[in-house]
Amino acid sequence: MELLNKREKTVLELVMEHYILSADPIGSGIISKTMKYKLSSATIRNIMGDLEALDFLYKPHSVAGRIPTPKAFRYYVNSLPPRGIPGKKDLKTFESLMKPRYTHVEEVMEDASKILAAMSSCTSIVVEPKVDTMLFQEVEFVKLSRHTILMVFVTSSGTVHKRLVEIDEDLGLDVLIEMKEYMNRSFSGIPFYALKNALLQDLKKDRETFTMLYEKIKNTLDIIIGEEEKREVYIEGTSKMIGVPEFSDIEKLKELFKALENKEKLLKLFDRCLRQEEGVNVVIGNESDVKEMRNISIIMSAYQISEKSWGILGVIGPMRMNYSKIMPLVDYTARTMTGILRIM
Repeated sequence: MELLNKREKTVLELVMEHYILSADPIGSGIISKTMKYKLSSATIRNIMGDLEALDFLYKPHSVAGRIPTPKAFRYYVNSLPPRGIPGKKDLKTFESLMKPRYTHVEEVMEDASKILAAMSSCTSIVVEPKVDTMLFQEVEFVKLSRHTILMVFVTSSGTVHKRLVEIDEDLGLDVLIEMKEYMNRSFSGIPFYALKNALLQDLKKDRETFTMLYEKIKNTLDIIIGEEEKREVYIEGTSKMIGVPEFSDIEKLKELFKALENKEKLLKLFDRCLRQEEGVNVVIGNESDVKEMRNISIIMSAYQISEKSWGILGVIGPMRMNYSKIMPLVDYTARTMTGILRIM
Protein backbone atom coordinates (compact mmCIF):
# COMPACT_ATOMS: atom_id res chain seq x y z
CA MET A 1 0.00 0.00 0.00
CA GLU A 2 1.23 3.50 -0.85
CA LEU A 3 3.13 5.51 1.73
CA LEU A 4 1.50 8.88 2.30
CA ASN A 5 3.33 12.04 3.26
CA LYS A 6 2.53 13.86 6.51
CA ARG A 7 -0.05 16.21 5.00
CA GLU A 8 -1.83 13.43 3.14
CA LYS A 9 -1.95 11.24 6.27
CA THR A 10 -3.31 14.09 8.37
CA VAL A 11 -6.01 14.99 5.87
CA LEU A 12 -7.01 11.33 5.37
CA GLU A 13 -7.22 10.71 9.12
CA LEU A 14 -9.44 13.78 9.58
CA VAL A 15 -11.66 12.73 6.68
CA MET A 16 -12.00 9.27 8.23
CA GLU A 17 -12.80 10.59 11.71
CA HIS A 18 -15.44 13.04 10.45
CA TYR A 19 -17.00 10.48 8.10
CA ILE A 20 -17.19 7.81 10.84
CA LEU A 21 -19.13 10.27 13.00
CA SER A 22 -21.39 11.81 10.35
CA ALA A 23 -21.71 9.39 7.39
CA ASP A 24 -21.74 12.50 5.18
CA PRO A 25 -19.26 13.35 2.40
CA ILE A 26 -16.48 15.49 3.84
CA GLY A 27 -15.45 18.77 2.24
CA SER A 28 -12.21 20.72 2.52
CA GLY A 29 -13.87 23.41 4.69
CA ILE A 30 -14.56 20.92 7.51
CA ILE A 31 -10.97 19.66 7.40
CA SER A 32 -9.57 23.20 7.38
CA LYS A 33 -11.48 24.09 10.57
CA THR A 34 -10.19 21.08 12.53
CA MET A 35 -6.53 20.89 11.47
CA LYS A 36 -3.97 21.70 14.16
CA TYR A 37 -1.83 23.59 11.66
CA LYS A 38 -3.60 25.81 9.16
CA LEU A 39 -3.79 25.04 5.46
CA SER A 40 -6.00 26.86 2.99
CA SER A 41 -9.13 25.17 1.70
CA ALA A 42 -7.56 25.21 -1.77
CA THR A 43 -4.47 23.34 -0.54
CA ILE A 44 -6.65 20.81 1.26
CA ARG A 45 -8.76 20.34 -1.90
CA ASN A 46 -5.57 19.59 -3.83
CA ILE A 47 -4.47 17.05 -1.21
CA MET A 48 -7.90 15.42 -1.27
CA GLY A 49 -7.65 15.29 -5.07
CA ASP A 50 -4.31 13.49 -4.75
CA LEU A 51 -5.88 11.03 -2.30
CA GLU A 52 -8.71 10.46 -4.76
CA ALA A 53 -6.18 9.72 -7.50
CA LEU A 54 -4.58 7.15 -5.17
CA ASP A 55 -8.04 5.53 -4.62
CA PHE A 56 -8.27 6.54 -0.94
CA LEU A 57 -11.25 8.86 -1.51
CA TYR A 58 -14.03 9.15 -4.04
CA LYS A 59 -16.47 11.92 -4.86
CA PRO A 60 -20.16 11.05 -5.26
CA HIS A 61 -21.49 12.80 -8.36
CA SER A 62 -24.48 14.46 -6.73
CA VAL A 63 -22.84 16.10 -3.69
CA ALA A 64 -19.83 18.12 -2.64
CA GLY A 65 -17.16 16.48 -0.51
CA ARG A 66 -15.53 13.08 -0.63
CA ILE A 67 -16.04 9.66 0.96
CA PRO A 68 -13.35 7.15 2.06
CA THR A 69 -12.92 3.99 -0.02
CA PRO A 70 -12.40 0.48 1.42
CA LYS A 71 -8.69 1.03 0.73
CA ALA A 72 -8.80 4.11 2.98
CA PHE A 73 -10.49 2.14 5.76
CA ARG A 74 -7.80 -0.53 5.54
CA TYR A 75 -5.06 2.12 5.70
CA TYR A 76 -6.81 3.78 8.65
CA VAL A 77 -7.22 0.52 10.61
CA ASN A 78 -3.61 -0.47 9.99
CA SER A 79 -2.48 2.98 11.19
CA LEU A 80 -4.34 2.87 14.52
CA PRO A 81 -2.10 2.75 17.61
CA PRO A 82 -1.66 -0.57 19.47
CA ARG A 83 -4.87 -1.62 21.15
CA GLY A 84 -5.16 -0.95 24.85
CA ILE A 85 -8.14 -1.64 27.05
CA PRO A 86 -11.47 0.16 26.62
CA GLY A 87 -11.86 3.55 28.27
CA LYS A 88 -12.94 3.90 31.91
CA LYS A 89 -16.57 4.62 31.01
CA ASP A 90 -16.76 1.59 28.70
CA LEU A 91 -15.08 -0.63 31.31
CA LYS A 92 -17.62 0.46 33.92
CA THR A 93 -20.48 -0.31 31.54
CA PHE A 94 -18.90 -3.66 30.63
CA GLU A 95 -18.57 -4.72 34.27
CA SER A 96 -22.14 -3.66 35.04
CA LEU A 97 -23.47 -5.90 32.27
CA MET A 98 -21.52 -9.01 33.36
CA LYS A 99 -22.99 -11.45 35.88
CA PRO A 100 -20.94 -11.95 39.08
CA ARG A 101 -20.79 -15.72 38.48
CA TYR A 102 -21.45 -18.15 35.64
CA THR A 103 -22.26 -21.86 35.83
CA HIS A 104 -22.80 -22.71 32.14
CA VAL A 105 -20.70 -21.85 29.10
CA GLU A 106 -23.87 -20.99 27.17
CA GLU A 107 -24.56 -18.17 29.65
CA VAL A 108 -21.11 -16.71 29.04
CA MET A 109 -21.57 -16.77 25.25
CA GLU A 110 -25.07 -15.25 25.45
CA ASP A 111 -23.92 -12.43 27.73
CA ALA A 112 -20.82 -11.71 25.63
CA SER A 113 -23.02 -11.36 22.54
CA LYS A 114 -25.47 -9.04 24.32
CA ILE A 115 -22.69 -6.88 25.78
CA LEU A 116 -20.88 -6.50 22.45
CA ALA A 117 -24.12 -5.48 20.69
CA ALA A 118 -25.09 -3.03 23.42
CA MET A 119 -21.68 -1.35 23.64
CA SER A 120 -20.83 -1.27 19.93
CA SER A 121 -24.33 -0.31 18.67
CA CYS A 122 -23.75 -2.92 15.97
CA THR A 123 -24.58 -6.58 15.42
CA SER A 124 -22.54 -9.02 17.49
CA ILE A 125 -21.75 -12.69 16.95
CA VAL A 126 -20.31 -15.33 19.28
CA VAL A 127 -19.51 -18.82 17.96
CA GLU A 128 -18.87 -21.82 20.17
CA PRO A 129 -15.61 -23.77 19.65
CA LYS A 130 -15.39 -26.63 17.17
CA VAL A 131 -16.40 -29.88 18.82
CA ASP A 132 -13.25 -31.71 17.73
CA THR A 133 -11.07 -29.26 19.69
CA MET A 134 -13.16 -29.50 22.87
CA LEU A 135 -12.11 -31.76 25.70
CA PHE A 136 -14.15 -34.89 26.47
CA GLN A 137 -15.42 -34.94 30.05
CA GLU A 138 -17.97 -37.71 30.30
CA VAL A 139 -20.47 -39.85 28.44
CA GLU A 140 -23.81 -41.32 29.43
CA PHE A 141 -25.64 -44.19 27.69
CA VAL A 142 -29.42 -44.21 28.20
CA LYS A 143 -31.25 -47.32 27.08
CA LEU A 144 -34.59 -46.24 25.61
CA SER A 145 -35.63 -49.60 24.16
CA ARG A 146 -34.11 -52.98 23.29
CA HIS A 147 -32.45 -51.57 20.18
CA THR A 148 -32.23 -47.82 20.86
CA ILE A 149 -29.63 -45.99 22.97
CA LEU A 150 -29.33 -42.28 23.68
CA MET A 151 -25.62 -41.32 23.74
CA VAL A 152 -24.89 -38.13 25.67
CA PHE A 153 -21.40 -36.61 25.33
CA VAL A 154 -20.41 -33.76 27.67
CA THR A 155 -17.41 -31.49 27.04
CA SER A 156 -15.18 -30.02 29.73
CA SER A 157 -16.88 -26.65 29.20
CA GLY A 158 -20.29 -28.19 29.91
CA THR A 159 -21.74 -28.28 26.39
CA VAL A 160 -23.86 -31.35 25.70
CA HIS A 161 -24.19 -33.36 22.47
CA LYS A 162 -26.94 -36.00 22.23
CA ARG A 163 -27.59 -38.62 19.56
CA LEU A 164 -30.05 -41.51 19.23
CA VAL A 165 -28.31 -44.72 18.10
CA GLU A 166 -29.94 -47.89 16.80
CA ILE A 167 -28.17 -51.16 17.74
CA ASP A 168 -28.63 -54.69 16.43
CA GLU A 169 -28.14 -56.46 19.75
CA ASP A 170 -30.02 -56.07 23.00
CA LEU A 171 -27.21 -54.87 25.26
CA GLY A 172 -27.69 -55.22 28.98
CA LEU A 173 -27.59 -52.23 31.30
CA ASP A 174 -24.52 -53.68 33.00
CA VAL A 175 -22.54 -53.48 29.72
CA LEU A 176 -23.61 -49.86 29.14
CA ILE A 177 -22.74 -48.85 32.70
CA GLU A 178 -19.36 -50.55 32.52
CA MET A 179 -18.58 -48.91 29.17
CA LYS A 180 -19.59 -45.50 30.53
CA GLU A 181 -17.44 -45.85 33.64
CA TYR A 182 -14.50 -47.14 31.59
CA MET A 183 -14.64 -44.21 29.12
CA ASN A 184 -15.11 -41.57 31.82
CA ARG A 185 -12.25 -42.98 33.86
CA SER A 186 -9.83 -43.52 30.97
CA PHE A 187 -10.43 -40.62 28.57
CA SER A 188 -11.73 -37.62 30.50
CA GLY A 189 -9.68 -34.57 29.51
CA ILE A 190 -8.57 -35.60 26.00
CA PRO A 191 -9.73 -33.74 22.85
CA PHE A 192 -12.64 -35.21 20.93
CA TYR A 193 -10.51 -35.54 17.79
CA ALA A 194 -8.24 -37.98 19.69
CA LEU A 195 -11.00 -39.85 21.49
CA LYS A 196 -11.83 -42.37 18.74
CA ASN A 197 -8.26 -43.57 18.25
CA ALA A 198 -7.53 -43.66 21.98
CA LEU A 199 -10.66 -45.70 22.55
CA LEU A 200 -9.86 -48.11 19.72
CA GLN A 201 -6.28 -48.68 20.86
CA ASP A 202 -7.38 -49.40 24.40
CA LEU A 203 -10.12 -51.76 23.28
CA LYS A 204 -7.59 -53.72 21.24
CA LYS A 205 -5.56 -54.31 24.38
CA ASP A 206 -7.97 -55.69 26.93
CA ARG A 207 -11.55 -54.60 26.36
CA GLU A 208 -12.85 -57.13 23.84
CA THR A 209 -16.23 -57.21 25.56
CA PHE A 210 -16.84 -53.61 24.47
CA THR A 211 -16.00 -54.08 20.79
CA MET A 212 -19.68 -54.40 19.83
CA LEU A 213 -20.28 -50.85 21.07
CA TYR A 214 -17.16 -49.27 19.59
CA GLU A 215 -18.43 -48.94 16.01
CA LYS A 216 -21.60 -47.19 17.18
CA ILE A 217 -19.64 -44.81 19.41
CA LYS A 218 -17.15 -44.08 16.60
CA ASN A 219 -19.94 -43.34 14.10
CA THR A 220 -21.68 -41.08 16.61
CA LEU A 221 -18.47 -39.13 17.25
CA ASP A 222 -17.94 -38.78 13.48
CA ILE A 223 -21.42 -37.25 13.16
CA ILE A 224 -20.99 -34.88 16.12
CA ILE A 225 -17.55 -33.69 14.98
CA GLY A 226 -18.59 -33.45 11.33
CA GLU A 227 -21.67 -31.29 11.91
CA GLU A 228 -19.80 -28.02 11.48
CA GLU A 229 -22.95 -26.08 10.65
CA LYS A 230 -24.53 -27.08 13.97
CA ARG A 231 -22.05 -25.11 16.05
CA GLU A 232 -24.02 -22.80 18.31
CA VAL A 233 -23.98 -19.20 17.05
CA TYR A 234 -25.26 -16.33 19.18
CA ILE A 235 -26.25 -13.21 17.21
CA GLU A 236 -27.52 -10.04 18.88
CA GLY A 237 -28.40 -6.57 17.68
CA THR A 238 -29.50 -7.19 14.09
CA SER A 239 -32.19 -4.52 14.55
CA LYS A 240 -29.44 -1.97 15.29
CA MET A 241 -28.63 -1.91 11.58
CA ILE A 242 -32.08 -0.53 10.76
CA GLY A 243 -31.73 3.23 10.48
CA VAL A 244 -27.97 3.15 9.82
CA PRO A 245 -27.41 5.50 6.82
CA GLU A 246 -25.44 2.90 4.85
CA PHE A 247 -28.42 0.55 4.98
CA SER A 248 -31.15 3.07 4.16
CA ASP A 249 -31.33 1.25 0.82
CA ILE A 250 -33.60 -1.71 1.59
CA GLU A 251 -31.66 -3.94 -0.80
CA LYS A 252 -28.42 -3.38 1.13
CA LEU A 253 -30.23 -4.14 4.38
CA LYS A 254 -31.59 -7.35 2.86
CA GLU A 255 -28.06 -8.30 1.81
CA LEU A 256 -26.82 -7.83 5.38
CA PHE A 257 -29.61 -9.96 6.85
CA LYS A 258 -28.99 -12.61 4.19
CA ALA A 259 -25.29 -12.70 5.15
CA LEU A 260 -26.17 -13.12 8.83
CA GLU A 261 -28.54 -15.97 7.99
CA ASN A 262 -25.87 -17.86 6.02
CA LYS A 263 -24.22 -19.47 9.03
CA GLU A 264 -22.04 -21.81 6.98
CA LYS A 265 -20.37 -18.93 5.10
CA LEU A 266 -19.92 -16.95 8.30
CA LEU A 267 -18.23 -19.86 10.07
CA LYS A 268 -15.88 -20.52 7.17
CA LEU A 269 -14.94 -16.84 7.00
CA PHE A 270 -14.31 -16.57 10.73
CA ASP A 271 -12.25 -19.77 10.84
CA ARG A 272 -10.19 -18.76 7.82
CA CYS A 273 -9.39 -15.29 9.14
CA LEU A 274 -8.40 -16.44 12.60
CA ARG A 275 -6.10 -19.13 11.22
CA GLN A 276 -4.23 -16.42 9.35
CA GLU A 277 -3.81 -13.95 12.19
CA GLU A 278 -3.86 -13.96 15.99
CA GLY A 279 -5.44 -11.26 18.12
CA VAL A 280 -8.06 -8.90 16.75
CA ASN A 281 -8.69 -9.30 13.03
CA VAL A 282 -10.57 -6.78 10.87
CA VAL A 283 -12.20 -7.77 7.58
CA ILE A 284 -13.29 -4.83 5.44
CA GLY A 285 -15.79 -5.07 2.59
CA ASN A 286 -14.72 -7.32 -0.27
CA GLU A 287 -11.84 -8.77 1.77
CA SER A 288 -14.38 -11.33 3.00
CA ASP A 289 -14.92 -12.74 -0.53
CA VAL A 290 -18.60 -12.94 0.42
CA LYS A 291 -20.80 -10.95 -1.97
CA GLU A 292 -23.41 -10.06 0.64
CA MET A 293 -20.71 -8.54 2.89
CA ARG A 294 -19.17 -6.10 0.45
CA ASN A 295 -20.64 -3.11 2.33
CA ILE A 296 -19.78 -4.20 5.86
CA SER A 297 -16.80 -4.78 8.15
CA ILE A 298 -16.20 -7.46 10.75
CA ILE A 299 -14.02 -7.05 13.83
CA MET A 300 -13.30 -10.44 15.38
CA SER A 301 -11.11 -12.25 17.88
CA ALA A 302 -10.74 -15.72 19.38
CA TYR A 303 -11.52 -16.77 22.94
CA GLN A 304 -10.21 -19.97 24.50
CA ILE A 305 -11.76 -22.71 26.60
CA SER A 306 -8.55 -24.74 26.73
CA GLU A 307 -5.13 -24.59 25.08
CA LYS A 308 -6.38 -26.05 21.78
CA SER A 309 -10.08 -25.25 21.98
CA TRP A 310 -11.15 -21.80 20.83
CA GLY A 311 -14.31 -20.07 19.73
CA ILE A 312 -14.87 -16.80 17.91
CA LEU A 313 -16.60 -13.54 18.75
CA GLY A 314 -16.95 -10.30 16.87
CA VAL A 315 -18.90 -7.28 15.75
CA ILE A 316 -20.49 -6.84 12.32
CA GLY A 317 -21.47 -3.42 11.06
CA PRO A 318 -21.07 -0.77 8.38
CA MET A 319 -17.59 -0.07 7.05
CA ARG A 320 -17.95 3.25 8.88
CA MET A 321 -17.54 1.65 12.31
CA ASN A 322 -15.79 3.29 15.23
CA TYR A 323 -12.74 1.01 14.98
CA SER A 324 -10.72 2.79 17.67
CA LYS A 325 -13.48 2.02 20.20
CA ILE A 326 -14.74 -1.36 19.00
CA MET A 327 -11.39 -3.10 18.42
CA PRO A 328 -10.30 -2.77 22.09
CA LEU A 329 -13.82 -3.79 23.15
CA VAL A 330 -13.70 -6.99 21.07
CA ASP A 331 -10.21 -7.78 22.37
CA TYR A 332 -11.21 -7.17 26.00
CA THR A 333 -14.39 -9.26 25.67
CA ALA A 334 -12.42 -12.18 24.20
CA ARG A 335 -9.84 -12.06 26.98
CA THR A 336 -12.56 -11.76 29.64
CA MET A 337 -14.43 -14.76 28.19
CA THR A 338 -11.21 -16.78 28.13
CA GLY A 339 -10.54 -15.96 31.77
CA ILE A 340 -14.05 -17.01 32.82
CA LEU A 341 -14.16 -20.21 30.75
CA ARG A 342 -10.70 -21.43 31.71
CA ILE A 343 -11.70 -21.61 35.41
CA MET A 344 -15.25 -22.98 35.01
